[in-house]
Amino acid sequence: MLGLFSLIDSLWPPLLPVKVPGQSQENEMHLTTNLPAPSFCYILAAHPEQRHTDTNELEQISNLYFPPAVHSLKEILQMSDLNQRCSFWAYVIYKRLQVTNSPLSQKQFWLVVTDSSLQNEAEVSPEMPKNMPICVASSCEVDIEVMEALKSTHPCAVFFKDALCGNGRIICIERTVLLLQKPLLCSAAGSDITELTGPVKLDELDSATRANSVCIVRGTVAGVDERTAFSWPTCNRCGNGKVEQHPQDRDLLYCSQCCETIISPVLKMHLEIFLHCQSRPLCTVKVKLLQKTIASLLNSSPAEDGHPASPPKDNITTLETPCETIQIYFLKILSQSLPCGGTILFSKENKELLHT
Repeated sequence: MLGLFSLIDSLWPPLLPVKVPGQSQENEMHLTTNLPAPSFCYILAAHPEQRHTDTNELEQISNLYFPPAVHSLKEILQMSDLNQRCSFWAYVIYKRLQVTNSPLSQKQFWLVVTDSSLQNEAEVSPEMPKNMPICVASSCEVDIEVMEALKSTHPCAVFFKDALCGNGRIICIERTVLLLQKPLLCSAAGSDITELTGPVKLDELDSATRANSVCIVRGTVAGVDERTAFSWPTCNRCGNGKVEQHPQDRDLLYCSQCCETIISPVLKMHLEIFLHCQSRPLCTVKVKLLQKTIASLLNSSPAEDGHPASPPKDNITTLETPCETIQIYFLKILSQSLPCGGTILFSKENKELLHT
């Protein structure tokens, strides 16, 4: 490889003028001395018969090697519209994975990340978001070790190498590498991640909130989507949601996992509500709630004689009830409009952040 780069260095700049279509020879002579070296990329791979490659960490790094420049998320947000490859550290605070049965197939999924440059309120302007969504395309091959770390409930820091960044967006595509540790040849100053101090701060939902990001929302309950509201009983011992009718007593429920009769089933509910928020006065926010928030909004009665309580839509509290501050994963703006005007913002309530 060193011989290849030496050959290119000896041939550039060229001895003869570079011919540019549509320009005179005089301009060509002028351009010859100012032309930058050609940009190129060689992709190296192990021999097909070789299962793996060994890295010698003790070998001296050549002066011709230029390690990737490590940016902060704040710097990436301030970049121009031109897409370019960037490398950065980030804490994953939320993930929306698409799990497949085959380890060889991978679907597109989303990560929500942040770092100290976005969490430091003293150095970040109010217009700067406190977290960023990252789209990991199916063409980006994620290592099994990294995927297992993302699937776990423990917080993790990920090094994104050569992600496509531009116009305030980040996409992991082909040739992007996700690592749990700093690359061996990336020892420059500032390439280590800065730990977060304190809980992760989130923005309130407003007109600048991007899809697939995490934020908080406050408002009053304007309605319930009764088309999607339903409830189901679960086992109070193991939490199994696929309970059966007792084979000997139809008035009771039976858990096939515990192999026991369910005396006091726990009722789980699916509920999506509409919120009126001051931060988005012209829109109605539709939120898919978690069980804890549903319990605080509903007057649900306990189960009796092994039967589940009434569906949530029959026990909804009075409308215009103030809703406490909740974390949501903002999905998208639905296309349908409301009768009173405006649009529906669809989101779902977020579980506890991975990094607190």
